[in-house]
Amino acid sequence: MDKKNIYEIREFNRFYTKVLGLFNNQILGTNYSLTEARILFEISERTECIANHLVRELNIDKSYMSRIIRKLEREQLIEKKSSAIDSRKSFLLLTKKGEEILDNINIQSDIQINQLFNRLSDDEVNEIVDSMMQIKHKLSTTGLSPA
Repeated sequence: MDKKNIYEIREFNRFYTKVLGLFNNQILGTNYSLTEARILFEISERTECIANHLVRELNIDKSYMSRIIRKLEREQLIEKKSSAIDSRKSFLLLTKKGEEILDNINIQSDIQINQLFNRLSDDEVNEIVDSMMQIKHKLSTTGLSPA
């Protein structure tokens, strides 16, 4: 790949992480990091969520995942439920409090995206979204994107 293209891609990545405020330890005015919020989201999307599956899917170190799971349990955002079939497995579930926190993060994220794009026309927004979907498609079909 052309060195200029690499530079442009890296520059865009730096720009977008700054725009979204991803360098803050807390995301969207909460007490949770981007990684913690993503784990809550992933747990909410699965019926039988196991920590090891999240480790693989999100490409997170096992010990880091364990620390996050312990924190989320301590703060009563998630709970573990033993599998009826295999007692060695524990499923992760959001508690009511965890659902409320995740709902708040989702609402704040929607507000952030609206504020970011509100000065653009519908055509401009559609153009950006189409470009994002094209990037996602191209990277996922080459096996480069884990999600």
